[in-house]
Amino acid sequence: MNALVEPIALGAARAALDLAGLVREVVAADAARDVLHLRLGAVGPELRQPHHLRQLRETLDAALDPSRVRVFDLPNGDLVAVARPPAPMLDSVTAALHRLLDPLPAAVLRRLRLPEDAALLLSTAAQSLGLEGAATAEPPPAKGGVPFGSAELAAAERALAAADLSALTLGQAVCRLPPDGGALEPLWEDRRVDWPALIAVLLPGRDLTTAPGLMRRLARATEARLLAELARPAAQSERRPVGLAVALATLDSAAFERFAEALPAGRHAELTLGLRPSDLLADTTAAARLLPSLRRRGFRLALDDAAAGFLALVPPARLGLDLVRLRWTPALPTTMPDTLQGLLAESPERLVLTGVDRPAAVAWGWEVGFRLFQGPLVERRRSGA
Repeated sequence: MNALVEPIALGAARAALDLAGLVREVVAADAARDVLHLRLGAVGPELRQPHHLRQLRETLDAALDPSRVRVFDLPNGDLVAVARPPAPMLDSVTAALHRLLDPLPAAVLRRLRLPEDAALLLSTAAQSLGLEGAATAEPPPAKGGVPFGSAELAAAERALAAADLSALTLGQAVCRLPPDGGALEPLWEDRRVDWPALIAVLLPGRDLTTAPGLMRRLARATEARLLAELARPAAQSERRPVGLAVALATLDSAAFERFAEALPAGRHAELTLGLRPSDLLADTTAAARLLPSLRRRGFRLALDDAAAGFLALVPPARLGLDLVRLRWTPALPTTMPDTLQGLLAESPERLVLTGVDRPAAVAWGWEVGFRLFQGPLVERRRSGA
């Protein structure tokens, strides 16, 4: 079993992890697959009765040959079927569903194809685990304007090399908040790319939705540039603890290796590397290979801006992570999983409540055991505003 997978806690999530793995295998092999995605969450409540769902399942089981089609029952109830083209069985299922659900709502069933829809399927797997709202360090999906292609990427990379990233990076302090309302204790600075500002400088007027693969390349180039800036002697003289969100692909790159080698002794422990849940989901093999090596080199590792539901499915202890950065939402107090309660009881100093924007977030966080906070409200208190 993969070291990232807790057999009991992740039983319901195995299908989502397997689907993400299959997508990556197909893309890496430059193969083709036909896909059917049955979105039961889009079925009206009148059709989500047990007998209707049983009819749906019986229709699918009768039409799909498991020796020729891989079926993934996702944690949110959705079903994804993947087959080598041509895939007449998927056509048969589509026709059967139209007969069973007449009329079949367009949102309930969609046909996809790999590798073209790889990003959409990875998103589907992530959404089934409750990660659809997870924060990301990827460029925003700005629409409209001139199409974005390889020539624009090359120009953006040249401009990135000369850009002043200090003006295009946002910083927020992670602070320990005393229970008596006393002075905040800053522990480290979390740094993020200000993507709207960066895009305005590098790619003004471009439609970023036309080439998501190129935008991921630009995101990785930006992360590499941030690492290079942090490794400069001038930055090292400050020796301030810093947190960065980085992709697994960046951690597995020559740019990161140069960065790690350039750091003076003891500096690794002052750097927190944030790993996004969607990254860990999309490539568990790379994570299992990279994370132990990063820990041996002294880096602190954090699960970055996680949703509470992810903690219930992927226990952080199994990932070998030092910190969990949990994203505040107004719904969090009513959706707090037992896993989070256990973590707070055992080691509250290893959890950070991020995105804190109101006193109610701090009050609730303190009540359940959080001691480390980050967000706009914390910044206002630090500035005395």
